[in-house]
Amino acid sequence: MKKQTKKVIVISGASSGIGLTTANYFLENGWVVYGIARKPSEEIKADFNYYQGDICDSTLMQKIAKEIFDKEGQIDILFNNAGFGISGAIEFTEKEKVEKIFDVNTIAQIDMCKIYIPYLRKTKGKIIFTSSVAAPAAIPFQACYSATKAAIESFALALSKEVRNQGIKIACVRPGDIKTGFTEARDKNEQTSENYGDIIEKKTSNMEKCENNGMQPITVSKLVYKVANRKNPPLISSVGLGYKCISSMLKIVPVRWSNYLVYKFY
Repeated sequence: MKKQTKKVIVISGASSGIGLTTANYFLENGWVVYGIARKPSEEIKADFNYYQGDICDSTLMQKIAKEIFDKEGQIDILFNNAGFGISGAIEFTEKEKVEKIFDVNTIAQIDMCKIYIPYLRKTKGKIIFTSSVAAPAAIPFQACYSATKAAIESFALALSKEVRNQGIKIACVRPGDIKTGFTEARDKNEQTSENYGDIIEKKTSNMEKCENNGMQPITVSKLVYKVANRKNPPLISSVGLGYKCISSMLKIVPVRWSNYLVYKFY
């Protein structure tokens, strides 16, 4: 059997959910895996190479990237996966929380691209983002989360044009409802008023029910692996047949109709 050429992937948000499952899946398939997350390594007992750190700390992220490259001599994939959610009416969402979710889900992701592009240029590598079906189908009472994912998809499309002639490929993997600890970890703003009645509780409960009955994270990991190994991956890949259909529908149905359908669904 032909020996597989060494490939190196760096995964942010690798301590749980999609990140952890993907790190282990790539490791099982012979890749050299480096995970980054805020949790201490002893809490997750990672079998892959692990760095504890906040991706919002640009200086630390630059140091980690250099250490990985100096050790391995190459970096082939950056999987920009770290992120979190907040829920509740935007009217009652504190500015600090809005700034935090954009820092983690969008600004830090952009900074990671800036840090890793020089290394990926050497290997003609790829940057893969964890997006969400919430990007094209904005979810009520998850306005900020939806906005960060829409921003990332738009950024990814623009970035793909900028680095096209340098051999770097950009891709977004777009999951729908996935059963992970993401639901429990969501920052919930439970403040309400008579103007909303019980709609916030109903919509949020429906959303969490969908997530708790969603696909397993390995489904996303397998798609990330497929994208990582493709020479020319799609710019946006939805996870699961149902969400592929939803994504396709959103392209052709008038915005007013699709927005109403998402409202009714949740």
